[in-house]
Amino acid sequence: MVVGTTGDPATPYDWAVKLADTLDSGVLLTYEGEGHTAYGRSNSCIDDAIDGFLIDDVVPEDGLTC
Repeated sequence: MVVGTTGDPATPYDWAVKLADTLDSGVLLTYEGEGHTAYGRSNSCIDDAIDGFLIDDVVPEDGLTC
């Protein structure tokens, strides 16, 4: 799973898109917002998707946008 933030000042969102496309089983999770990280920023959509992946081994839908 690759998490990309559309308004990330340090890592362009396009890099996340390309990385997910490069991976054999890459899934892209998009956070529409500002900042370098998406997790833990009061967005339950992102937090739930990442927690589900890390804790419960549930892969979110490819292209999920929060």
